Amino acid sequence: MIHLITRILFSGLCLIGILGPVQAQVQGQQAEDSAVILMYHRFGEEKYPSTNIRLDQFDEQLEELKKEKYNIVPLDEIITAFRTGAKLPPRTIALTIDDAYLSILDNAWPRLKAANFPFTLFVSTEPVSRQSRGYLSWQQIRDLAADPLVTIGHHAHTHDHLIRMSLDQATRDIDTATEIYQKELGVVPDIFAYPYGEFSPKLENILKEKGIKAAFGQYSSAASSRSNLYGLPRFSFNEKYAKMDRFRLIVNARALPVSGILPVSAVISDNPPRIGFTVEDSVRGLSAMSCYPSHLGKSADLIRIGGNRVEVRFDKPLPQGRSRLNCTMPGPDKRWYWFGLPFFVK
Repeated sequence: MIHLITRILFSGLCLIGILGPVQAQVQGQQAEDSAVILMYHRFGEEKYPSTNIRLDQFDEQLEELKKEKYNIVPLDEIITAFRTGAKLPPRTIALTIDDAYLSILDNAWPRLKAANFPFTLFVSTEPVSRQSRGYLSWQQIRDLAADPLVTIGHHAHTHDHLIRMSLDQATRDIDTATEIYQKELGVVPDIFAYPYGEFSPKLENILKEKGIKAAFGQYSSAASSRSNLYGLPRFSFNEKYAKMDRFRLIVNARALPVSGILPVSAVISDNPPRIGFTVEDSVRGLSAMSCYPSHLGKSADLIRIGGNRVEVRFDKPLPQGRSRLNCTMPGPDKRWYWFGLPFFVK
């Protein structure tokens, strides 16, 4: 299994209500502070392999998720649990889709509806309003939104890199989308997905001021109430990274309970950054942890301080753009702890 997780990290890196505190058990397992959020873009559009998942791959994943041990819920239920401190059943999972491609209507929605799986669709308003080829129309989005299984999320207007904009430009981009949602849907989404998964403390503050209750990035990690509610992780899938060994590892992952995370901001100024976190005392076996920076090609050096403080060290600076860190270790009941961090170098 150690070799499996190493290969996966190097390669690229049911509906249950949970409102209020829940101390549920699933197959004899205690409820936990953990959830896994999955992310997709295109379905059956093999001309775009970097953002597409083949239908045979998606069908196989859905068959896995139909197993009784998985708890597939609307994304909002996970957010509510994180905000209120409620526990979730083991293997709680939410499905999200970005960018409103037409193949969602043709290929994903029928399959998800047949499985009775809820999902969130994050819509960037400019390509839809422009009636760009290959995108859903506003009427089709309204049809999707009428399905109780579907939630529409905020994804800004232009789908440009918000962290490269001035604060005024980013605010205008978000406000433009807000006005269009109100006009076309009669409601403004209160959950947000950052284009390209890129975020910063300044962007987080804009979203908080505008009443957004949670926002999502695009990096690999299980999530928990300890996670940044305005930078929550999602596991992304495309043709290359949709193999079932990786998928099963992800949907069975659990959040590593950590605090004192450094760096505080995902936007890196000191490069290489000082990375560290403190693992909850109840977690045993930290000597089995490995951490893989996406740019390094090997595991980083780990330094243990005072037993449960972990410092991650490497000398090679992060490249310009997006990078990630994945830390994993075996956990109870043969499920892996998975903790990740994103980095953005301008």
